[in-house]
Amino acid sequence: MLHNFIFAETAYQFVGFTGFESTSIMPIFKQDLIRNAIPATQIEISTYMAALGFEATEKTGSYKNNDLMVWDVLPRNVLKDAEGDIFVIDAEIQLL
Repeated sequence: MLHNFIFAETAYQFVGFTGFESTSIMPIFKQDLIRNAIPATQIEISTYMAALGFEATEKTGSYKNNDLMVWDVLPRNVLKDAEGDIFVIDAEIQLL
């Protein structure tokens, strides 16, 4: 829910559950495909996060505001499309 609140353009959609008989149950989520995208640079990511009201912390790829800590916002988890739009695909988020 926090990802969908911050990064609505890459919202997770719940699909269902899967698992192994008598051992585990795992949720399945999906996101829209970002076509013709490449990894964003860390500078592009930092600029994007600042525009969303987050400030960088001392750790690369980690940002915070008064309410949230967001980390693992690194090029492997952030895409840029042909128009230069930024899409955070996977990030860790915690309420402060």
